[in-house]
Amino acid sequence: MAQGHEVVVVGRSAAKGAAWLAAARAQGAAGRAHFLPADLGLVADNRALIDALHHGFGRIDALALCARHFRTTRLVTAEGFENTFAHFYLSRFLLSHGLAERLEAADRPVILNVAGPGGAGDSAYDGQRALARRLRRRTERLLAAV
Repeated sequence: MAQGHEVVVVGRSAAKGAAWLAAARAQGAAGRAHFLPADLGLVADNRALIDALHHGFGRIDALALCARHFRTTRLVTAEGFENTFAHFYLSRFLLSHGLAERLEAADRPVILNVAGPGGAGDSAYDGQRALARRLRRRTERLLAAV
């Protein structure tokens, strides 16, 4: 923003979005700061976001995919997807493909896909651990039958 860029921030928290917009106003960048509310764990919200960006912007120079909501318990979204899968894969797939036309309109488009490991310490639910446990149990059952 300090370099004159127009920036769109997407998030679930209207309060955090309002705080970000207030900070942009304080820097004299109110006309270049945008907040779009969306739950990126929901396919419908991703599709609505893509539509809003298509209607509001002729090009996208950079798309930073940083949505990351680490959970210690398993959660299934209202649409029936495991929450981590919806955030870490589906939203990124939908946004990068759904905004391809706007990215291609930029001189040097960039997609930045930010990922991270799970949270520190033990957790009640971890997708990788759950998969490893399930595979281990299947393997043990197969070996026991031999």
